[in-house]
Amino acid sequence: MEILILGLVRGSLYSLISVGFVLIFSVGGVLNLAHGTYYMLGAYLTFIFYSLVFHGASTGGLIFSVFLALVCVGLIAGVIYYILLRPNIQSVIYVMVLTLALALFVSEVMSLFFGVSGASVPSLIEGSTKIGNLKVVNQQLILLPITMFVLPGLWLFLKKTRMGQGIDAVAQQRMAAILMGVDADRALLITYSMSAIMAGLAGALIAPVSSVVPDMWLFPLIKAFAIAILGGIGSLLGAIIASFLLGYAEVFTSFLIGEHLSEMLALVTIAVVLLVKPSGILGQKIR
Repeated sequence: MEILILGLVRGSLYSLISVGFVLIFSVGGVLNLAHGTYYMLGAYLTFIFYSLVFHGASTGGLIFSVFLALVCVGLIAGVIYYILLRPNIQSVIYVMVLTLALALFVSEVMSLFFGVSGASVPSLIEGSTKIGNLKVVNQQLILLPITMFVLPGLWLFLKKTRMGQGIDAVAQQRMAAILMGVDADRALLITYSMSAIMAGLAGALIAPVSSVVPDMWLFPLIKAFAIAILGGIGSLLGAIIASFLLGYAEVFTSFLIGEHLSEMLALVTIAVVLLVKPSGILGQKIR
């Protein structure tokens, strides 16, 4: 039961992080090394709005702080894409170098303003719930219903709305979508912002139970890479499956060996999958 619940919680968190990373790669071929930065900004902006704007008000103020943080993350991502990435979006090296530089720059800015000791954000739901012999923090448990709402919502958006269908068409065949009248640049801009918002949501939700520190961007980036490779580059369903596989594998490893070794599992996963099955679970072979 402990492994079941903790694996679900960790898999839900990894799904929110990785699906956005895979989505932007699927639509635009963008290998976004700043993806973890939006995770960090989701946590820091929630702290900034709640502590400095609302001055530690009620739970309603905290919920509104999360909402404002996600809006800001989406806007920041849109501006970064439009000004910095769009002019040379076809260059993989340009995008990788620029997004990595952006991640390092934002990390240094956060260190300058907030220090390296970390900030604290209160929980949306205080306390913990006892499940069998296991006590799970309620803030972690809310990841489950939120993920169950966000992921089907994303699927409905991509399959049932005009804009979503345009994004899906660009992901499948860019030139054909353009010939059918889809604005590929607009689709990529919206996708990049959506990807950032999903990462920001993961950061905002995990902030109360994790350290909000300037280098926290690296954790989700490594996890997103491992999950994207395990699930298959470009496959959203593969990313979801891989998120829970990695989550359960880490929990199982931490129970058997120790938490410190479970954190190495993502790096081992990248190496093993590339050697044994480069296509991942549902993707195409990496060339």
